[in-house]
Amino acid sequence: MRILYSIFFIAFSGVCIGQQTTAPGAVTADSVATEVESVEGLEERKVTTRSIEQSTPLMDKKVTRNAYGYEIPMEDAEMSADAPLQLEETIVVANKFESMRIQAATQRTQRSPSIAQQSEMDEAVEYLEETSPNSFEYHYFNYAAGNYDVSRVGDLKEAENLRPNNSDVHVQMAAFNIINGDNNLAREYVNKMIASGRLSRSVLKYSEDILLSTPENGTLITHGFDDSYGTWYAQNVSGIRKDVNLISLDFMQSEHYRNALKNKGYSIPSRENIDVDFLKAFCGLNGQKKLAVSMTTPKEYFGPILNKLYVTGVVFEYRTTQFENFERNEYLWENILKKDLLISANDEKAKSLSANYLPMLLQMRKVYNQLGRTQDVADLDKILDRIGAQCKKYDQVQRLKSAY
Repeated sequence: MRILYSIFFIAFSGVCIGQQTTAPGAVTADSVATEVESVEGLEERKVTTRSIEQSTPLMDKKVTRNAYGYEIPMEDAEMSADAPLQLEETIVVANKFESMRIQAATQRTQRSPSIAQQSEMDEAVEYLEETSPNSFEYHYFNYAAGNYDVSRVGDLKEAENLRPNNSDVHVQMAAFNIINGDNNLAREYVNKMIASGRLSRSVLKYSEDILLSTPENGTLITHGFDDSYGTWYAQNVSGIRKDVNLISLDFMQSEHYRNALKNKGYSIPSRENIDVDFLKAFCGLNGQKKLAVSMTTPKEYFGPILNKLYVTGVVFEYRTTQFENFERNEYLWENILKKDLLISANDEKAKSLSANYLPMLLQMRKVYNQLGRTQDVADLDKILDRIGAQCKKYDQVQRLKSAY
């Protein structure tokens, strides 16, 4: 028997499409409709706004602010007799660099900087090399402009020597050591990110369920900051799902990282940019690797591969043949997922992330209705209502429920 699926709801990644005919119980990405954007994307846009608001330097304190709103005291030791003017120019250059990095990090269709963004960053580095070659800003920006180029690690280490408590440095050092395969050092820096609040406890809890949703001995593809570091911590520190291979699209910018994946048996597309087409090509080349994609990935990445993605827990599984995912979702919900964010969502990010459980639950509810399991429908309705209320999608959840 085949049924016609009405527009379904996916709260996080966001795919908008019309109706499709599928097998009973199967929910593919192109049978879902988007209602909200990725929490990670929204957070990144908030960062951009905050940076612009706070970018005016406090000249009397001689500070600027980085992309995350933290104060960065500018170095005075190298300033000439024209120190005030040079300081002002350096702050402008530093803010321009960070602006380009933010733009690159918040793009919806690619992780790689555009040609224009990269050019602006390189020009800023060249200016700092001429005016402040021994400064923190020069060393840190020179490394960051390399987009995980491990050959520039000397600059990153020098930046750390100058400011060992800088959280931006901790993020880059964590990434470098993950890419370089040094899990012990990576753990130290990720722990610093947690201690500083850069990586939230809510993300860590949710990341456990991302891993638990992934097929056995499968490959989990992450996209940005939260899901990449969160799942790495869950696996390498909390010991969850050691059988899963983690792949970060963000780290794919690194040639060293791509070569390491080749050595593990993955085929890497011969594309310069890490973008929507790169993900499509990567999935096509590695379909036998039991691929799953984090729902925190922007919806634009899913467009070219919609009919091959199936909702499974809080990931999309990539399947080249039809997949009956109802039983898998029911088993995950009843026996595997920890669901911490549904029990104790203590902050706004946790509440927003909880929306990612809705597609799975709405699918289960639909099948329960078809099977006449009225008590199971009633039990799920209580959970759906609670999640809808806490992620501010209550009315949308009610509309979807009434459609069934």
